[in-house]
Amino acid sequence: MTRAKTDSVRATQTSLAVLSGIKELGGSATLVELADSLEPAKSTIYKHLVTLEDEGLVVERDGEYRIGLRWLEFGGIAQRYDGIYEVAKPEVRRMAVETGELANLMIEEQGYGIYIHTTSGDQAVALDTRLGKRIHLHKTAIGKALLSSFDDDRVAEIIETRGLPAETENTITDRETLFAELETIRERGVADDTEERVDGTGCVGVPIDTGDRREAAISITAPINRLQSPGRKAHLIDTVQQAANVIEVNLAHE
Repeated sequence: MTRAKTDSVRATQTSLAVLSGIKELGGSATLVELADSLEPAKSTIYKHLVTLEDEGLVVERDGEYRIGLRWLEFGGIAQRYDGIYEVAKPEVRRMAVETGELANLMIEEQGYGIYIHTTSGDQAVALDTRLGKRIHLHKTAIGKALLSSFDDDRVAEIIETRGLPAETENTITDRETLFAELETIRERGVADDTEERVDGTGCVGVPIDTGDRREAAISITAPINRLQSPGRKAHLIDTVQQAANVIEVNLAHE
């Protein structure tokens, strides 16, 4: 049975659209800019901005609205609520320091992969894997590692809901190809990608056995020229697998 959409739900959707509009406009926007980019009337947008500002969720300065720091309170709770972040954070940091590359921690939520921690080593590429970044799981090694921890029915449900959109010419967009790769990942225990989400970069990732907590995975991202060196790739895979093992042991004994 489909839930009826009430006025309060529509109002919430409008507030979320205003927040998303600020984000899409670079994190700061005037009322006029929001009115030009969103469907609701300028007066409606203004009422939502005032309400959000009263709650500390939006801050106005010199006619520009930005996301309020109160969101950090909510984000911190979401990030830490089941202990995975706290346990994994030291190992993600160690991976970055030891390899010099970009190390990542991701969880699955509503069929997307969400980065909940990243750390850059001294040679790391600068990517958009910022805290809270949401991506399609099939586009990168860390996402495919997460998918490999699900049964086929759950993977099929995610594909049905989120699709298999392409990011680069190397992105897997065929259902059967993805299922075959996930089976290989389960057998090998490690996922990789070659310029499947960002041209010029690749990634190696492994799922983490978190018990009854959220599904999670870790990865190391590197420029493709470094990742394609056999010795280097083997080292990165060994590093990420060791880190996953430490995280799993620590989670089991929390």
